[in-house]
Amino acid sequence: MNSETQQNRLANETSPYLLQHAHQPVDWYPWGPEALDKAVREDKPIFLSIGYSACHWCHVMAHESFDDAETARLMNQWFVNIKVDREERPDVDAVYMKSIVALNGHGGWPMSVFLTPDQKPYMGGTYYPPAPKFNRPGFPQVLEQAHNLYRNEKGRLDQQVRKLLERIESGIPVPDAKGHAPDAVIQAAAQLLAERFDEEFGGFGSGMKFPEPMVYALLLRHWLRTGENRYIEMVDRSLTRMAGGGIYDQIGGGFHRYSTDREWKVPHFEKMLYDNALLARLFLEVFQATRQDLYREIAQEIFDYIEREMTSPDGVFYASQDADTEEGEGHFFTWELKEVLELLGPRHSKVFARAYGMTPGGNFEKRNVLFRAEDPEKIAKEENIAIFEIDHILKKGRETLFEVRKKRTAPGRDEKVIAGWNGMMIGALAFGSRVLARPEYKDRATRAADCLWDKLWDGEALKRVYMQGRAHTEACLEDYAWLLDGFLSLYEATFDLLWIDRCEALATVLLNEFRDEDNGGFFMTASSGPPLVLRLKPGADEAIPSPNATLARALLKLGAITGNAECVRAGRGIIEGFRAELEHRPAGHLGLLAAMDYDAAPLTEIVVSGPREGTDYQELIDRIYHDFRPSKVVVAHPGRELEKRIPLASDRGPIMGKPTVYLCQKQTCHPPVTNAEDLDGQLERPPIIRLNIFDQEGANRDMEKKEQEHFLNAMSEIFKFSGLPKNR
Repeated sequence: MNSETQQNRLANETSPYLLQHAHQPVDWYPWGPEALDKAVREDKPIFLSIGYSACHWCHVMAHESFDDAETARLMNQWFVNIKVDREERPDVDAVYMKSIVALNGHGGWPMSVFLTPDQKPYMGGTYYPPAPKFNRPGFPQVLEQAHNLYRNEKGRLDQQVRKLLERIESGIPVPDAKGHAPDAVIQAAAQLLAERFDEEFGGFGSGMKFPEPMVYALLLRHWLRTGENRYIEMVDRSLTRMAGGGIYDQIGGGFHRYSTDREWKVPHFEKMLYDNALLARLFLEVFQATRQDLYREIAQEIFDYIEREMTSPDGVFYASQDADTEEGEGHFFTWELKEVLELLGPRHSKVFARAYGMTPGGNFEKRNVLFRAEDPEKIAKEENIAIFEIDHILKKGRETLFEVRKKRTAPGRDEKVIAGWNGMMIGALAFGSRVLARPEYKDRATRAADCLWDKLWDGEALKRVYMQGRAHTEACLEDYAWLLDGFLSLYEATFDLLWIDRCEALATVLLNEFRDEDNGGFFMTASSGPPLVLRLKPGADEAIPSPNATLARALLKLGAITGNAECVRAGRGIIEGFRAELEHRPAGHLGLLAAMDYDAAPLTEIVVSGPREGTDYQELIDRIYHDFRPSKVVVAHPGRELEKRIPLASDRGPIMGKPTVYLCQKQTCHPPVTNAEDLDGQLERPPIIRLNIFDQEGANRDMEKKEQEHFLNAMSEIFKFSGLPKNR
């Protein structure tokens, strides 16, 4: 057991992950000059351990090895030990993850890597057990091997370091770009995805599945461009399965990290801010494309969950929730059937168990992860219960379980405020405010964005992390890119030029500090920041789209709004800089392919003028955001004195003082319109969806209507023969 009075240097940090290790007997250092200088001064190799607060196996290794006094003694004797929260330092994580993948063919967390005193990797892996098992060596044996290699085999060590760095720097060779048309490159990626698609359960592959929002965002764009139904079928099947699966929290809303099985039933239970931000936006876009209520409802439930459980008193958003509690992994989210029987009673619990796949043995450690197992219509028919009563039973059951669950020990929450992840949620809320006509979402996005700017922008540069009253860690490309993207969405939701001012401030730093002038694209870290052994330029997607992909679209849009040609050149430079990867490895660069699609598609330009109050204005806005049109930019006429700020709006003031819309699409500008019906006639129609996307909620409403009609007809017959008047 650790002594709570024993502390190491991590006790002075704010990261919940680092603080979890502050009372261990390991002499941990945070990443920084103190530790790095000590390694050089004492000629000691570095043991670098990287993880994050919501990581289950990070907790396991911490308990098994870092809490152990004898293991800690070896670590302290032989190494300078550094602990890194990957969410605070994605740059450090990215560099050494490449080394682990190069060494072992795969990576993950906890990451365990051994470095020379000058920070060059020479050995490592991920989780190591305390003794040999799982076909892995025991951690003490790994420590001894790393120590001996550094002390006694310098020739072999130097050769190993050199080869490893060469492999990381060169990567997998890619042939030169052929200059294929964007349509052809995107078609090749879509075809690859179609070949890997799981036709039965949606998603890709036959094992564990991740949500991968960038995949479905590209497929949705490809459907819009080609009109081929197969691509929206892939999106619909996958998102419907996800929304009905255990990967989605059926009681409290929000998505878990990933599914451990092909059918989306049993998740890894941690919840990440970035997953929920990206999925909320994706579900809104699919709602625009299909008009199916399911997609609107899931997006709203995600926003409700974020407001309830992941929003700080200042209005900004926390990073994650753990998978574990003291009762075990996933206990907070799972149920025993007998527990539900006691809460709901025999009749209601039977209906609830059928609807959500509950069994006495459960599907996860003898407990039940809830998922949508049977349609209410089927249950109503087989149980001979009216559909409206089934809906009532399920609604009340969810509410009851939610209230009971609130009394359980909640999973730990990582209350770091990360700039880039907040940018994602700001963008999703701002977009949702327009698509769903929910101004409160715009207000939440504005409050968060104002707080971030106040806490993390110092007038010249951005910090990445805010926690416990402290802003720290230099922002990386991800932070600038996603905050720029979020602020652009907020401008389109508010038409407040303040957000354009802030976008331009972010873009200035990006162009001066991060840009690769020679080869296109942007580096992960600023040129003025402390150097690492490698300066990476990320193009491939990981859990989230590549920051270069996000930045490419954001710069292209900012350039279109402000007329800044340098932003447009830089955005296109990103796409061209990764052109060879896009042509030869399209499936790994879907975010950049979406940016390529945005740049290649004719931009729809929409200018809104005139008063912004009243139903006429709102009807015009609703029409603009009714359908899925990703390659568009929406601006407001700022008044004659500020027209130069928004060149698109020049000479496009209101007609007769009324709310007015100017539309240009496919290089054709239409006459200004002042009502939604005329605007609807001008807007190009999206493809017709020639498939039957099943709307369960709609089917239930139809059944309820039929049952009500049947009831009223029966009552009419009763009145007819009773001699009583039908009306009074």
